[in-house]
Amino acid sequence: MPESSMMNRTVPGVDRLRAERLAEELNRNLASLVDLAAAFKQAHWNVAGRDFSQLHALFDQFTDQTREYVDLIAERAVTIGGIARGTIQAAVEHSALPPFPLEERDEILLLRELVGRIDLVDQDLRAAMDTSADDLATQDVYIEVVRRIEKQRWMLQAHLDRRSSHDR
Repeated sequence: MPESSMMNRTVPGVDRLRAERLAEELNRNLASLVDLAAAFKQAHWNVAGRDFSQLHALFDQFTDQTREYVDLIAERAVTIGGIARGTIQAAVEHSALPPFPLEERDEILLLRELVGRIDLVDQDLRAAMDTSADDLATQDVYIEVVRRIEKQRWMLQAHLDRRSSHDR
């Protein structure tokens, strides 16, 4: 992270180099979470199928929840003296997620796409959880987001599993 982007303040017990490393990692995850929130909203707008009403509402709920995770991650970056890079432009440049299929409407394919994206985000968040073990407050933020995003995955996967059992 460029020297000018770190403020002259860090939290007690977190030296400048550690804060810079943590803020950079927080921003990488921030980009993917901004991207994931946009994917949920895209699915919300375009979903079609027999479970339309339920999935339309669920995708909107997950959009809002994911924006809460974005806020947690961004505020931690700023708290430790960094800058939060939460714009769409930053997400496009730094997200670990592949482009979302903009023309997709099928509820099953959208569910699969979203579960796959959560899996990628979860993998990165868990890695960050491990590498932030030297700052327990930052690690705690990651633990909280992992806990919540894995619950989202569980709920999406339940829809896929239910549909699989009905379609047999």
